[in-house]
Amino acid sequence: MGWIVAFTLIFSMVISVPVGMSLGIATFIGMLYVSPDVLIMMPQKFLYGLDSFPLLAIPLFVMAGQLMSSGGIAKRIISMALIFVGRIYGGLAIVVIFSALLISGISGSPSANTAAIGSVAIPAMKRLKYPPEFATAVLAAAGGVSTLVPPAIDLIIIGVIANISIGGLFAAGIFPAIVNGVAIMIMAYYFSRKMNLPLAEKRSLLDNIRVLKDGILPILMIIIILGGIYGGIFTPTEAASVAVVYGFIVSFFIYKELKMEDLPTVLLNTAALSGVVLLVLATASMFSFILTFDRIPHAIAQFIVTYADNWILFIILVHIVFLMLGMIMDALPAIIVLMPIFVPVAVSLGMEPIHLGILVAANVGIGMITPPVGICLFVACGISKIPIGSVVKPLLPFLVFLVLTLVIITMFPQITLFLPRLLGFI
Repeated sequence: MGWIVAFTLIFSMVISVPVGMSLGIATFIGMLYVSPDVLIMMPQKFLYGLDSFPLLAIPLFVMAGQLMSSGGIAKRIISMALIFVGRIYGGLAIVVIFSALLISGISGSPSANTAAIGSVAIPAMKRLKYPPEFATAVLAAAGGVSTLVPPAIDLIIIGVIANISIGGLFAAGIFPAIVNGVAIMIMAYYFSRKMNLPLAEKRSLLDNIRVLKDGILPILMIIIILGGIYGGIFTPTEAASVAVVYGFIVSFFIYKELKMEDLPTVLLNTAALSGVVLLVLATASMFSFILTFDRIPHAIAQFIVTYADNWILFIILVHIVFLMLGMIMDALPAIIVLMPIFVPVAVSLGMEPIHLGILVAANVGIGMITPPVGICLFVACGISKIPIGSVVKPLLPFLVFLVLTLVIITMFPQITLFLPRLLGFI
């Protein structure tokens, strides 16, 4: 049965059937072999895949990101970042990366972050005569770092699927995200200086004070969300609710940039983005049942234990699998199918599950900017109106640096595990 299910899934994806539908079709074929009551079992497994309180955080954080983008919060974060790094070589490029790290602490959606930042940053970089291909590469690379910044949706999914503390994953992602962010900032500075790109416009002291004053509320939003989670005041899902309420109040009543007529668009975008993720999660839950029934995870685990008998070989295998899959498909199905297999193996080899979760999230981030299917790369190219092929060359150094930082956080688990241990998650 296993090979029939696998062939159905691969064939469906090759002919461009959406991932969620491909998983559903493959599951249906598999369940015909399992039970004649397939029409009863499929809805049960479908709903079981969504019956999780932490998953409610996904649409809520997506909505927070939409409110942030429509309500002027993203614009103010970028303006504030310009004060600190705008007057150095590559200042505007560094601002894009720095803003991505900050904004990711609100929305958790890399694609939404890329869109929110790009709509402001790309026109600004064009005004300063940044090469469009370089500007697009910077924006895409910044989006790829977002998978490590709490409350990243990928971290929530990894926590739910692999039964790992989501709060622990959030804490573990902070230092690796900083390492990745600093690495691509260095690259942006180097190439900007090499190309002798102009500095951002100089602003007066009064203008800077006004921008800082205007940016207090967005920064406070990040502090409330992350501080509330790490302080044990509320769960990640409750934090997502707080983010939505806070974002709405600030955007609608204080900044007054969010209008009533914008709300249907915000809700529709939230439903569209969340629906894609949740559909894949639900159908992947059904698919996982078929794999488990056919003992495929057990067989894969035995294979890994046999040939990767220490944690270094095992993690190299994990990196190869996720990096290769990230080049050809969305990483979400891979996370859902493979994490329940990899986690027990990692534990048996003495590896901390939280560390494994962060390494997988870092791989997912690289996949999001890797041709041909990197979602952040698609979004960045869509905003700048630049073909993907033209962005590959300037993007390559950023990809290389992200892979190097992946090696660093792999070989030095302390970078990942220091904060979770300090906060009592381990």
